[in-house]
Amino acid sequence: MEAMFAAAKTDNISLMLASGYRSYASQKAVYSSYVAQSGQAEADTFSARPGFSEHQTGLAADVEPASRHCEVDQCFADTPEGRWLAANCYKYGFVIRYQQNTQQLTGYEYEPWHIRYVGKDLAAQLQSSQQTLEQFFGLPAIDDYPAQPLQLKDS
Repeated sequence: MEAMFAAAKTDNISLMLASGYRSYASQKAVYSSYVAQSGQAEADTFSARPGFSEHQTGLAADVEPASRHCEVDQCFADTPEGRWLAANCYKYGFVIRYQQNTQQLTGYEYEPWHIRYVGKDLAAQLQSSQQTLEQFFGLPAIDDYPAQPLQLKDS
């Protein structure tokens, strides 16, 4: 991520981390606040329940412009920073995890700021094929939460 941010800087693009690793307790607080604001059904379209968040794996991050314009918002995609991230993150092993018009596959709304580390080879394959991880690996579409959450130790 540091190399990606440095490369962006050479193109006059200033990115910063909005959110990285989240513990179970932290994800629970984030998710609970969204449920309180929007209700559980709507919150489930844009926030993972505790135990199900990619942030809890340490492989996902939310990126935003250093100016904080359109931070963690779909308008990020139309900023110079969002366009740069979409065009270049694969070079550093990341993909835009929740792409536009793929909610029926991933379970989540379009999140142009949410990147997931998958390694350079897989990221390049996903970039060239324009597939989601679900499509690439032939996984079933997400239609509901599984019975058991991820079993990760909280640290």
